[in-house]
Amino acid sequence: MSLYIDHKYTNLLSSRLSRFARKSRDLYNFRCPICGDSQKNQFKARGYLFNKKNNLIFKCHNCGAGGSLKFLLDKIDPTLSRQYSFENYKEENGTPVYQEKIPIFRKPVFTKIDAPKLIDLDPDHPAVKFCDVRMLPKDRYSDMYFADCFKSWVSKYDVELAARLKANDPRIIIPFFSKDRKLIAAQGRSLENNTLRYFTIKIDKSATKIFGLDKIKEDELIYIVEGPFDSMFLPNSLAMAGSDLDDVSMFYAKNVVFVYDNEPRNKEIVFKIEKSIKKGFAVCIWPDTVKFKDINDMVVGEMDILEIIDIINMNTYRGLPARIKFNQWKRS
Repeated sequence: MSLYIDHKYTNLLSSRLSRFARKSRDLYNFRCPICGDSQKNQFKARGYLFNKKNNLIFKCHNCGAGGSLKFLLDKIDPTLSRQYSFENYKEENGTPVYQEKIPIFRKPVFTKIDAPKLIDLDPDHPAVKFCDVRMLPKDRYSDMYFADCFKSWVSKYDVELAARLKANDPRIIIPFFSKDRKLIAAQGRSLENNTLRYFTIKIDKSATKIFGLDKIKEDELIYIVEGPFDSMFLPNSLAMAGSDLDDVSMFYAKNVVFVYDNEPRNKEIVFKIEKSIKKGFAVCIWPDTVKFKDINDMVVGEMDILEIIDIINMNTYRGLPARIKFNQWKRS
């Protein structure tokens, strides 16, 4: 059998394999389609295709399934598997089909959202009214979209991930773009306060999941908050959206202030603030006069946004002063 043909059909199959990535010339990694891979961690990928004696071999390090590339093709796409067998037959019977150059896998690039913008919806639409109640800036309605069935929308990018979502779940779509306006992720915000209020999908698995990269000016002060809604109120702001502090390493040399939620009883937030201080970042330590948990709640609570920005700037600390204020805040 031809290694070229194996690579060719691996690339043809790639769009059907979740978290597909080419690790080296003869090594591919993806979530196992046989067992579905980890049910607890959607980012784990333990299925592999690797070169053994000039053939690509499949192996899953989660369920132990393994076999030839044809075994994998049979499981996922029998029609493609028959084409693969026929091409190998022609190769073995003196009709060369390969070239020296191995095909290169290229990730699909998305720049547009296939859904209506909030700004184009009727003013009485539930998604618009949801944002109105939260007093989100009207000029940001053009940056958000609506999916009547979020499950169907997600399936365009990740079929396996979509299978874990329930049907009839309308959500506001908040897209995450890279600096050059490529779609790298999207967050679905439920219109109801259910257990899964936010659901984020990474469309470019290699990109850093940060909201607002396409809008910031890196030579000015950057506010880094937790959620996209909060970032919409502040000038030149990014949202980590669940990313780890290490994921924003690109901003280590920049003039940034981390503005975490005002929840001293939340162990995760306490840990993040402490880690930011240890890394040498400037952080906002909310004074005890502020009773709201985040910026959006402050705005809904009728605090003026300029007042909020002044409070952030006057309560931003670094180093030892940050640690002292942080310890006081934890006990409040």
